[in-house]
Amino acid sequence: MRKSLVCLAALAILTAGNVLAHEFFVVPHELKEYKAGDIAQIDVLSTHYFMIGEEIEEPADVNQVYVLQGNKKTILKLKANKERLLYESLWKSESNSPALIVGERVGGFYCLTTDGYFDGTKKEAKAAGVTIVKSIYFSKLSKTYLNPSAKDTTFKEPLGQIFEIIPLTNPADISLGKSGKFQLLYDGKPYANAEIFATYDTFDPKRENAFAKSGKSDKNGIVSFTFDHKGLWLVRANYHRASSKEDVDEDDINAIVVFGVK
Repeated sequence: MRKSLVCLAALAILTAGNVLAHEFFVVPHELKEYKAGDIAQIDVLSTHYFMIGEEIEEPADVNQVYVLQGNKKTILKLKANKERLLYESLWKSESNSPALIVGERVGGFYCLTTDGYFDGTKKEAKAAGVTIVKSIYFSKLSKTYLNPSAKDTTFKEPLGQIFEIIPLTNPADISLGKSGKFQLLYDGKPYANAEIFATYDTFDPKRENAFAKSGKSDKNGIVSFTFDHKGLWLVRANYHRASSKEDVDEDDINAIVVFGVK
């Protein structure tokens, strides 16, 4: 078992909304329309710097990455690229229809201790003899929209993830200077008064977790952003609350959606 210790001052910043933690998300290496027979390279990133790989996580930690197109679910096989510090995969589009790339990093545990943090469960931390302040369960969920279509309605259908951002504006209609609405759901219900961030590829690649925009969800869990730059954008939110899980004090869950702005 791996044990990691850092100063509590740094950890206080880390756990305040988890803004400084590594983000986990999936993006197409090339933003374009993928027609039937086209092959897309998919990049799977764990990073503070959008959209540049920073860490190759253990394969078991990246629980699953898959593509939904029509009624088909294709689980992607990931290959580590040590030069780019990310995972890569190839996916072949079977039609011209919209597709959704889903990344799931689910079921991680760590504990705040009097010396820093312990990478593992509360039970494992106790067995190692460290003094626990609190135990935290975390997961990171990512969705990316490919081939958006003005005729499509599936973009606003929830996947049923415990914490999820749903576009209320069709990604096909989001272009330079236009705004888009998004709804934040926790356990299928609107999640109000949550900080939500948005940024785009190349916004500030030298600064950690640099977001171009921020906002708060209203009583219906809805937030709106105006997109003033072409290219890949992501919208990101965090759920950080007391946990109902046994032997866990807090849940810390990230949700991200990625889409292109024309």
